[in-house]
Amino acid sequence: MNGSPSSNMSEDDTKLMSEFDLSESSELPPTSITHSSIVLSIAILSVVVIIFLIVLCKLVRCLCFQQNSNNHDQTERISSVIQSDISTIHWYPQHHRSQIKHSLSCDHINDGNRYTCTTKDGFLSPPLPSYNRCHSNEVNSLDATITRSSIQINQQTMNEFLNIFFQIILYLGIIAIIAYFIYPLHNNIENYFKNNVVWITGASSGIGRALAKELIRLSPSTRLVLSARREDELHSLVAELPVNPDQCLVLPLDLETHEYGFQSKVDIVLDRFNQIDVLINNAGISQRSLIKETKYAVDTRLISINFLGTITLTKAVLSHFIQRQKGHFVVVTSVAGYAATSLRSSYAASKHALHAFFDALRLEHTKDHIDVTIVCPGFVKTNISINALEGSGQLHNKMDPKTEKGTDPTVCAYDILHGIAARKHEIYVGHLASIVIYLRRLCPQLLYRIFLRTEAS
Repeated sequence: MNGSPSSNMSEDDTKLMSEFDLSESSELPPTSITHSSIVLSIAILSVVVIIFLIVLCKLVRCLCFQQNSNNHDQTERISSVIQSDISTIHWYPQHHRSQIKHSLSCDHINDGNRYTCTTKDGFLSPPLPSYNRCHSNEVNSLDATITRSSIQINQQTMNEFLNIFFQIILYLGIIAIIAYFIYPLHNNIENYFKNNVVWITGASSGIGRALAKELIRLSPSTRLVLSARREDELHSLVAELPVNPDQCLVLPLDLETHEYGFQSKVDIVLDRFNQIDVLINNAGISQRSLIKETKYAVDTRLISINFLGTITLTKAVLSHFIQRQKGHFVVVTSVAGYAATSLRSSYAASKHALHAFFDALRLEHTKDHIDVTIVCPGFVKTNISINALEGSGQLHNKMDPKTEKGTDPTVCAYDILHGIAARKHEIYVGHLASIVIYLRRLCPQLLYRIFLRTEAS
């Protein structure tokens, strides 16, 4: 009876308390503050403050106008012209003239030479002289006094409020667009990837190799699984990384052998690290040949590596993600997955297929807390054109001029990692990538004409 409250707590209560323990051991690591993040934060804050002041001034102006309109003591001098058959009011504020015409009704009084003009709410004084239509089309103006309470200005007040409302929506839209593009810069890659296991395919060269280097630079605690066909290149990459070799697993992988499945490869990773947090499907092969010159075997190989091999590995990892109720699939496709160009028919088809598959995967497994990110690079300065297949199946062995002038792989990797940390559905990387994709969606015929002119040149 005299025991402490803690001694009377049941075991279930103790477990429940531990779930909500806010001790220092359960706190998130502090976010590092950089000079660029401070500058961007100040810029965003300045834009928000300026927009807030503009909206506030407009609201005050509207409220003051509404308050003055309800002041029954305020009067205004007007110039009026009354015709005998139709009542016409000419008033110097242009935007009130139509309202007065609809509000005033003028009738004869007993002497026949005078009018009385009334409104729904009040009386216009003094009576106005009659207008003799036989003499002239012009009449002398008469100054009359009318209280503002006798004029209905609800329509103008409503217009003022609608004007301010639409401007507020516009400003909020500008803020949302700015935040959408700038927010990923504030995501801390180190926090997202800290102590995670990231599996990168196609890591021996190009974007995959740059991803591994940037990931270790930005998040040194990340554990890497590096896969590609060339095992020697993977070992040379590990030697270049400033980490403990035990932090990296070199796992040779050929996506073309997908018919045997990749469950054994997944088991090797789980035996080494006990978990997989992010799978970056980057491996693939390109094409440089016309449709009429491309053999069936080349089409089959492109689809087999780029599509079937990628989804086979994804399915092998999917069961692990479902079991953990956590995971992130990343697939590196291409702008060609949206807008196909010549000499890349089957390559573009395989990228289109990847878009459809991973969009469906995202819908089916959102309930399992599985993220899916599709990366669409444009021209990136890699050996993709050198290693591309020609119609006969031979390697192209040529560097395309546009590829040579493309985005640096390090910049591309940096943008991809920021997008992954932001859990974006799609990431557009490279020169003009976003423009091409949006043109394909909004103006496909215009993009077609641009492609025709580009090919002709």
